[in-house]
Amino acid sequence: MTILQTLLNPILPVFAIVAIGYGLGRTGHTTVEQARALNRFALTLMLPTLLFGLIVRAPLEDFEATPIATYAAAEAVVFALGFALARYVFHRPLAEALLLAMAGIFSNTVLYVLPLSIILYGQGNILPVTEIVTLDSTLVFASFIIAMEVFAKTRTNLKRTLLSIAKTPLLIAMASGLTLNLLGITLPAPVETFVDFNGGAAAPVALFSLGVVLSQAPLTPDRTVVAFTLIKLAVFPLAVWAGLEITSPGASQQYILGSAGPAGAMAFSLALLYGVRTDAIAKVIIWSSVLTLFTLAALA
Repeated sequence: MTILQTLLNPILPVFAIVAIGYGLGRTGHTTVEQARALNRFALTLMLPTLLFGLIVRAPLEDFEATPIATYAAAEAVVFALGFALARYVFHRPLAEALLLAMAGIFSNTVLYVLPLSIILYGQGNILPVTEIVTLDSTLVFASFIIAMEVFAKTRTNLKRTLLSIAKTPLLIAMASGLTLNLLGITLPAPVETFVDFNGGAAAPVALFSLGVVLSQAPLTPDRTVVAFTLIKLAVFPLAVWAGLEITSPGASQQYILGSAGPAGAMAFSLALLYGVRTDAIAKVIIWSSVLTLFTLAALA
C-alpha cells in the first residue's frame, strides 16, 4: 500500500471527524459546552466500555515481554524529561505539567492508531499495537487518572481521595476487564454486542468533541507547544526505536507506529474533566495530529 493510498484510507477518514468538529465549532453549530458534555459522556460510559472490551480480549499470553517493557521504559524516561521541562522551564502548574508530559508520550492509540492498524493489517495481525493499547490503557492511563485525582482536586482527606479514585468509571472498567481476562472468563454474547456497539462510539465522539474545543483556540504555537509537539513526533519515537535496537533488534515496526501516533486525546479529555488549562495541550494534539498525517502513512 502506497503512502498516498494509506493517507486517503484510512488516515484521512479517521482524522475527518476532528475536522468536522472543528468546522461545526467555528460556525457555531456546536458549542464548547456541548462538546464538554459529549466528552464527559465518552469518558464515563463509552470509553470505559471500549477499554473493558479491549482489555478483556487482549491475548496476554502472546505478549512479547521485552519489546513492550522497552516501550514502557521509553515512556518513563521521556515523561520524566517532559515533566521537568513543563514544570521547571516553562513554569506550568503541576496538573498541567503532568498532562503536557502525558501528551508527549501517550499516543492516540485507542482512538487513532488502533483503528488504522485494524484496517491496515487486519484484526488478527496487530499484536504489538494491542500490547501498546493494553499497557497504555491499564498501567499508564490508570496512573494519570490517579495522579489527577490526587493533584488536580483540592481535597486533603485521604479517605475521600481514595474513594474517588476507586469510583472512577475508567479504572473500574480496566480492573474488571483485566480480572476477567486473567480468570479466563468469556463474555456472554449479549455483553459482547453491548461492548462492541457502545465502545465503537468512543473514538468518534471523543475526537469530534476535541475538534469543537480546538475551534475556539488560536492555533499559533508558542514555545511550549513547539517543544512538546517535537517531543511527541521525534523524541519519543526515537527513544522507542533506540531502545528496541538495543533490546529487541528486528522487533515489529508496529511499535514505532504506535509511538509515532499523534498526542492522545486522553490528555485533553482529562484536562477538561479536571478543570485544567487546555490551550497548550489542545495545540499539541492538533499540531501533532496534522503533522503525523504523512509520517504515519509512511510508517504504515
